[in-house]
Amino acid sequence: MAVLCAPKSPAQNAPPPSLAKAQENFSAKHYKEAATQSAWLAEHALDPHLRLTAQLLEAKSLVNLPDLPAAEAVLDRYILATPRSSEALYLLGFVLQRENKPKESLAIYTRAAAISPPQPNDLKLVALDYVLLNDYPDAILWLKRSLDGDPANAEAWYFLGRAKMQGGDFVEAEKAFRRALTLAPNDSRALDNLGLSLAAQNRTEDAAQAYKDAIASQPSDHATSEQPFLNLGTLLNDENHSSEALPLLQRAAEIAPRSVRCQEELSRAYLATGNQPEAIASLQRALALDGSNPSLHFRLGQLYRKAGMTEKATAEIQLSSRLYGTHSTAQPQ
Repeated sequence: MAVLCAPKSPAQNAPPPSLAKAQENFSAKHYKEAATQSAWLAEHALDPHLRLTAQLLEAKSLVNLPDLPAAEAVLDRYILATPRSSEALYLLGFVLQRENKPKESLAIYTRAAAISPPQPNDLKLVALDYVLLNDYPDAILWLKRSLDGDPANAEAWYFLGRAKMQGGDFVEAEKAFRRALTLAPNDSRALDNLGLSLAAQNRTEDAAQAYKDAIASQPSDHATSEQPFLNLGTLLNDENHSSEALPLLQRAAEIAPRSVRCQEELSRAYLATGNQPEAIASLQRALALDGSNPSLHFRLGQLYRKAGMTEKATAEIQLSSRLYGTHSTAQPQ
């Protein structure tokens, strides 16, 4: 993606942009204007120091747009000119982490830390690189160091809870999520994950309440995540309360129409409430999203068999067997 840049000369009768105006737009969160103005200055300003200052402001504006590839390109040029700018290095580490490049991000953070000690937020981002690498012990280590410096960071507590859950330590995960919620009581993600940690401890009533709280914490006119609806619906399915689960799972599938899990759980709820055609239709939708999943083919075959569709049942079960045999990971065409 091309870096945003103003024309090589200002519009007729208009003065060239100033750094003060670009900074004013950045402070007002007018990031596109700030990026355009600072890009012009970075290319055309006569003062080398002004060009560099504008270039760093351009990178920050692009990060906030967000246009991460463009920000990375600008930061690469800036760091080539000023290799000991820890500010630029830490920002590049953040950009690379957001671009799902954890190894490259960690290498840049190491360079930055050799110049200037990392702040708690930098340590949190280092931890998230380790999360991307599925290295949860190191993620926990760096999150704890981040929290040593900033114990009021609700997001760091949330990520610590997530890392603890990945390691199977649901009691400590619960503690971390509860700590996050003391700092941000209406954080839907923390409430939802608190529910997961409680469900893993077989505390189903407490888990159900946490999921309900997570749902209630989302804006009533626009649910941002299907997860609490899906998790509560799944719990209710497991507890043989599928009639209660059904509207929750329908809402989850509405929010996330490309979620295989939503369609799977919706199929379970339909089947448990006696709606076999919709149970079949939900599994068909799941397979349209993940056609190489042998378990889905097997379950659809079983439903076809119950519905008396013998040929379709045989075909699905045979396909399931072949996929289990080859362990295929190919995606549907």
